[in-house]
Amino acid sequence: MQLKNVPETFRGYVLDGFQREAIAHLLQGASVFVAAPTGSGKTLIADYVVEMTRPTKKGVIYTAPIKALSNQKFKQFRDTFGEENVGLVTGDVVRNDTAPVLLMTTEIFRNILFDHSRSLEDIAYVIFDEIHYIADEDRGFVWEESLIFLPEHIRFLGLSATIANGHELSSWMATLRSEPVTVVEYRERPVPLSHSYFAPGVGLTNLARLDSYYLSEVARMEAAGTGRVDFPLAKHVDLIDTLGEQHLPLLFFVFSRRGCEAHALDLAKDHDYLNEQETWLVREAAQRHLWGRELETLGSVIQLTEILERGIAYHHAGLLPACKELVEELFERRLVRVLYATETFAVGVNFPVRTVCFDSYTKYDGRGFRQLTVGEYFQMAGRAGRRGIDEEGFVYTMVDLNFYQPGELEDRVEDNVEPLWSQFDLTYNSVLNLTARYKTPEQIRDVLERNLLVYQNQRHYQRLQDELLNVSDQVLSLTAERCPHHDQDTCIEAVKKARRQVDKLHKELVNMRGKGRTHQRRRQVLRKLHKLGETTQNASIYRCSKAERDQCRYRERQIRRGERRLRELKGKMRLVLTQERLYESFLAKQRFLERLGYIEAGELTGRGQIAAGLYVQELLVTELLFDGTFHELSEDAINALSVCIDYEPRKDEVVRAWRLVDLSHAQKLAAELALMEKELLDEQRVRFHNSLHELAYRWSKGDTFLELMGEAEAMAEGDIVSAFRRGIDLLRQVRRVCVEDEQLRAKLSRCMKKMDRGVVEIRL
Repeated sequence: MQLKNVPETFRGYVLDGFQREAIAHLLQGASVFVAAPTGSGKTLIADYVVEMTRPTKKGVIYTAPIKALSNQKFKQFRDTFGEENVGLVTGDVVRNDTAPVLLMTTEIFRNILFDHSRSLEDIAYVIFDEIHYIADEDRGFVWEESLIFLPEHIRFLGLSATIANGHELSSWMATLRSEPVTVVEYRERPVPLSHSYFAPGVGLTNLARLDSYYLSEVARMEAAGTGRVDFPLAKHVDLIDTLGEQHLPLLFFVFSRRGCEAHALDLAKDHDYLNEQETWLVREAAQRHLWGRELETLGSVIQLTEILERGIAYHHAGLLPACKELVEELFERRLVRVLYATETFAVGVNFPVRTVCFDSYTKYDGRGFRQLTVGEYFQMAGRAGRRGIDEEGFVYTMVDLNFYQPGELEDRVEDNVEPLWSQFDLTYNSVLNLTARYKTPEQIRDVLERNLLVYQNQRHYQRLQDELLNVSDQVLSLTAERCPHHDQDTCIEAVKKARRQVDKLHKELVNMRGKGRTHQRRRQVLRKLHKLGETTQNASIYRCSKAERDQCRYRERQIRRGERRLRELKGKMRLVLTQERLYESFLAKQRFLERLGYIEAGELTGRGQIAAGLYVQELLVTELLFDGTFHELSEDAINALSVCIDYEPRKDEVVRAWRLVDLSHAQKLAAELALMEKELLDEQRVRFHNSLHELAYRWSKGDTFLELMGEAEAMAEGDIVSAFRRGIDLLRQVRRVCVEDEQLRAKLSRCMKKMDRGVVEIRL
């Protein structure tokens, strides 16, 4: 790759080789997929694309998987390019959406491709940040559909953490595009990582010494005869004290919200990392972010600000947005020395530190506890090591030896990171939009064939088929080499087997004596003995040598192993979701939508057209629109309803009685739709839960946030605000599809205004 026309520096940074290589391909008109370690400077390539495009008078869309990352990039680009040149669209927030540089979530971009709510003729590039989210179980299909339906005139830049199958992904992307698609993979970290472990009794250590200590201690405890193996628990404060202040700033990952807060409060009891001037700066920032937003007397805010003044903080999804923004600013300004955070803090947001610690190497994933994948580990560990400041980054994992097994941590090497696998999913919205856009089965089959799932499965199916043919040939070859006496009466091994069976049957006959109801079984045994007697008395037995018998036994073991593998391969091939099976799934959902009246004679009905423009619980929302629910309910009731739709409760949240407002009609409708889904599709996509409906109703009526929290029981403030903002997003979608109903559109605008205030409002 010629790099002579590529700058060596950009915005004061000396560009690495992989950054210059990616820029060179972009300058030549290619789309580029970059896979590099966390913290290696991938986003600098994205910044170059924006700068490169500005003189062309064309636009750039920058997509991110989470709103927090979109908001952060919006602020950065606004400071760099000016407020008039940068816009933000995240569903619940819309700012300057005609600007030449647009920040948005990937879902919003995918929706634009489907509903054409914005012309893309003026867009030259789309940047997909954190594109490895294509393997996300719930949302990965959004990235696939965005790439599949990306207009030909738009080039893309995909930025990913290190993955094992980057070339496979770029090869799939190349099947979708007319321009070259180039992969740039980089494995070197600008700041190398040092990985160590911490456990009581052994302290800071490596894996070899950890295993040795564990085995010796287990042997000692067992020899002592106590009857159990019992190690003391590792404590986070002990780890931080052992590391000392030379390892700060430190990011400590804890895989529970309560754990983050408890650890931070525990450390703050007798640790204070700030001087008087720094404490004053923290207070000034807190006043700017929090005061005047009904938060001064909120217990959680008081708790957070008190420990912030000691240089300690926590960060998780349950925090109020204003509190998260405050923590992020102080952390970026190095006024937070120790931050306890859940793993969401590692997604995209660029806050490097000197040291990363893990409270555990396992996490609960909703189904049970499992080890962190190598990819997850390095997504977080990669924050360690500040470029240009640290010679190396430090990563420490706490180990509870009571649950430890030697050898289970040996794959913590970035070269062992897992490959990405498609999680493509056919939503109702996708089925409706495909039905509207393509008129023949062949066209729809062609589109379905283009997704990554089919691409990977076809390759996987081909690999299975190749192995099946290979194993089948081996079994046939081994079978052809069998001795001509194999499994015949002339085979000495067959005779020995028959004699063992004769002995067994004779014993059974002896045991039958004196027992009733054995006449039928006795006749069966006698017939078998007669038949086996012919074999054992055969005079023409072939007397093979020991070497021949050993070879025969070995060959038979190989044949049995091959036949077992053939059965396994055939079973796996039956489970592979091929293009044909995906098309069958499409037809099943299409028939379901026809039954509901969304499709008729291959065309979308009025219901179908509305649902095709909705991206959250499209069937439930459409049914509520068409039965007049949104017209009949008051504005405050609509806001309560919007928070119920698609709400996924935490495990301790319960269904509530309808006291302040009755939305039981919507609840019943959701249950009926869910039952139909289960019966006809064996799926369940409809989601409706009312645990927050009273809070939303009261907020809409004008209650303060402090008043709400007095009734919120154990609900996290951040979860409540997030639910309210999702409700605003839903209402904005409904308002957009009700093109001809000006009265309802105006009503929905008033609803949104009632919700989008105070602590719920996003300030950028």
